[in-house]
Amino acid sequence: MDQEIPVLSIGSVVGGPDAKNQPWTDAITELTRNVASARPGTASPLRVNVIFHVPGELLEPEFTGVRTGHFSKRDSLLLVQVALPRKPPEDLSGFLKAAAQAAVDEAERWAQRKGIARDLNELHAILELT
Repeated sequence: MDQEIPVLSIGSVVGGPDAKNQPWTDAITELTRNVASARPGTASPLRVNVIFHVPGELLEPEFTGVRTGHFSKRDSLLLVQVALPRKPPEDLSGFLKAAAQAAVDEAERWAQRKGIARDLNELHAILELT
């Protein structure tokens, strides 16, 4: 049985076990929970999975900012990657929420270019509720 794919999901790739990454992972977990709580009943022409790349001892993001990744036409799911800075800012929650909004902005531009959707207001609304 296929599990329903959420319209907006959050994930992470953590570049190492360093204790310095704990603030990032804690804040990402909090955002993940908040998004999951805010998204029930939401529909969108494009599903978006935001993946935060946390730099660490073993792995550094090979990019900066936000970029689109893999698209699954079957699931109408776009992966959007966000490279995080090594040093966490003071307002981690606010920073991650803004980064997630930037990721949805990037997905929206991608969806417009591909003729999938004019906007992704539903996904922006989820983030506004977090």
